[in-house]
Amino acid sequence: MIPTPCLKSLPKDVILKYASSKATRISLKQMFTSGSRLLERKDPFALLIPTQFLHQELPIRLTQSVKMLSSHELPYGMGGLPTFRKITYNLLEDISILSQIPKPKTAKQVEDFTKVMKYIQKRHTTSILSVGQGFRELLQEKQLNPSELHAEKFRTFFDSFYTLNFGTRLLIGEHLSLHDKGRNLVRNISPLSIAERAVADARRVCASHFGIEAPEVKIYGGLESVKTLYIEEHLHRILFEILKNSLRATVEFHNADTTLPPLKLIMANGGEDVSFKLSDQGGGIPMSAMSRLWSYVYSEPKGDDSVQISGEVNDYVSRPLSGFGHGLPLARLTARYFGGDLNVVSMEGYGTDTYLHLFREDSCLENIPEIAHLNLQFESFVKNMPPDFEFEPEMVQGSDLEVPYRLEQPSTNAATV
Repeated sequence: MIPTPCLKSLPKDVILKYASSKATRISLKQMFTSGSRLLERKDPFALLIPTQFLHQELPIRLTQSVKMLSSHELPYGMGGLPTFRKITYNLLEDISILSQIPKPKTAKQVEDFTKVMKYIQKRHTTSILSVGQGFRELLQEKQLNPSELHAEKFRTFFDSFYTLNFGTRLLIGEHLSLHDKGRNLVRNISPLSIAERAVADARRVCASHFGIEAPEVKIYGGLESVKTLYIEEHLHRILFEILKNSLRATVEFHNADTTLPPLKLIMANGGEDVSFKLSDQGGGIPMSAMSRLWSYVYSEPKGDDSVQISGEVNDYVSRPLSGFGHGLPLARLTARYFGGDLNVVSMEGYGTDTYLHLFREDSCLENIPEIAHLNLQFESFVKNMPPDFEFEPEMVQGSDLEVPYRLEQPSTNAATV
């Protein structure tokens, strides 16, 4: 058994206090306005107030994720599988690290806190990408096929789990973007220019996968001057996901044809929404299979998902065309996070239309799931947690991530919520 100094110094009353606190929902407008004002100031203390907010908010959000992983709502007892135990362990250790850092009050403390954010972001990304490995562990341990699992239970749980973690990554990403790059993560973006880049990236991946020139994608709508408040990477991720799916379907459906029909990406600038319609002639999807599009069960992950990520998380652009199994459900969660949506209408034997709507009301708050009903289960989990919350050696080894040096000997003072 290998306890760590960080976990040994996490009092149970502290984590229960985090668990009883509600996350503070924010909007795109709040993030944009706050970030813009900070960048205008250009002084060492500009990031102090948002850093203090993140110092208070992040442990609460991380605890919400632990609350879900320790609940009975995680299907088939997956919380006991090695991958999910390791994710829980990492989250608890991150909460412990944050609880020991004093509330930042100086420029030096902001810098120290930012180093910790980089560490947590890197490990958090690795943990989320390893979820696919957890699915494989379940199938192997229970000797099941994906079709034998209860798809709706998985969808309900992982929709909430991924959404919680989406918000955590968003807050950390905004902080690091302001600190490292001197720019907002939330900006007035050009949907057209991002669509053009997503098309180029998806066609490149398609061509590499099949060894032929990818189908053409024609863009209609003439929205050269349209701007909307959004997150560039999020829009690119969604468009890239639906484009690669349509490109793959088109190539596979017309594999004997010398000429592949083009895809059509239509953009519309509405009063409430900026919308996209992607039409392909990829053969469509049977009605009986439509519900599987949003399933985490039927799209069984392929390959090794437990990879180490460095730098910016643009890994999805270089992944195989088949992805790692959860691309479309995650794209819909991303669209819905600030009030948008993603829908698919298909005609078997012909093709598929995919509709993406971005809600233009920039005061729309985050779509964070409500999980207060798990409080009693979590209290029981914490009270029965061993004093050192020890794990087998394999749970804490095998990572190339290093905790920032200043946290190797944490103080005994826990930060208040």
